Amino acid sequence: MEYTEFSPAPLTRDAYERRLRHYTREVLGLGSARVHGCEQGVIPMTDAVFPRRVGRSVFRIGTAGGATRPATGYTFAAVQRQSRAIAAAYRRGAVPVPPAPYSARARAMDAVLLRLLLRERVDGARFFTGLFENTPTARLLRFLDGGTRLWEDIAIGLRTPVPPMLRTACEVPLLPRRDRPARPVPVPAAEHPAVRS
Repeated sequence: MEYTEFSPAPLTRDAYERRLRHYTREVLGLGSARVHGCEQGVIPMTDAVFPRRVGRSVFRIGTAGGATRPATGYTFAAVQRQSRAIAAAYRRGAVPVPPAPYSARARAMDAVLLRLLLRERVDGARFFTGLFENTPTARLLRFLDGGTRLWEDIAIGLRTPVPPMLRTACEVPLLPRRDRPARPVPVPAAEHPAVRS
């Protein structure tokens, strides 16, 4: 069983447990249950740019390297893409800086959705439920991982609450950014272990 919530800050453990108990008892009608184990984590649902290189030979992948899709939490497929690209760079003798996990269009859509949820212009649970109910599964999975084409994004967007989405899409480019894209650490190719003779 998993309980997930979008929030500006993590809840206390007690608050998560109360909400999970409410869900299992009131929504699912499971009655009492025994907990055998518990795990808690925080997924950074942010459109901030994560540096993929943080030292001469330090390359980040996964959540630390920006592979978590900000509006969906999807990470695994992007980690696989990053890992394949790193392996290919090593085989070529190139510096293995992981690629940007998502396109600029996917990141822009994430910024809109995060702002939409933050401003509570839509009910998050209803929004995501509608997304799953109204979109073919294969297309939805590609969308959640940032792999859809523009026409697919438009088709999916037309099945969401259009007025609040448009309002937010117009607003996001005007917002001041609190972060700046990380600058890669310049390292001459000859200094990298993968290309030494």
